[in-house]
Amino acid sequence: MNNNSVIVIDNLQKDQKFTVGNHEKKTFVIFLTGNDVQNGDVKIIIEGEKANVQILGIIIGHGKQKIELYTLQDHIKPESVSDLFIKSVLFDEAKFNYKGLIKIEKGAQKSNAYQKNQNLLLSSKAWADSRPYLEILANDVRCTHGATVGHIDKNQLYYLQTRGLSNQAATHLIVEGFYQEVLERIPDDKIRKELADKINKKIKFLLSKG
Repeated sequence: MNNNSVIVIDNLQKDQKFTVGNHEKKTFVIFLTGNDVQNGDVKIIIEGEKANVQILGIIIGHGKQKIELYTLQDHIKPESVSDLFIKSVLFDEAKFNYKGLIKIEKGAQKSNAYQKNQNLLLSSKAWADSRPYLEILANDVRCTHGATVGHIDKNQLYYLQTRGLSNQAATHLIVEGFYQEVLERIPDDKIRKELADKINKKIKFLLSKG
């Protein structure tokens, strides 16, 4: 039996809050693959001791789409863990603006918090900005954060093409591999498969347009 509940967030809202209690395990999946402009917050308030939280993100932007996301990992009680891992793939002139805050309150000693955001640009006009923030009020904690923004490795693309793949097929394979690390962390097999199918259809459609 899987005691890790999964919450899928497929539409951003202002001041969207979720709470996590004592010993709870929750996985939040921010899944944005639609066509709409998105602007909102995902605030995780970790109210319980020894809670374990994952915040996973899979974002696909295209056209002139603008996506603005703010996340908060707010540790209030001790010995809790939060691990955020968000990836975006941006086509055309899509723009993704991400800000993430890890906050460790005074009473949250021995908490661990992680934050990683990676962005893959598939166009010279696509754009991503990633800004991590830390606010640590306790002294016995562990926090790490990192962010990357880049294009597809041309050598990797060339290698796949020398193995007989078209440019489109090779690009699809690279993008699929880019997301796989996030998908693998979703503890529910059914949800993971459903989201993987949606991503692959979307990526295939967007690459066929180009």
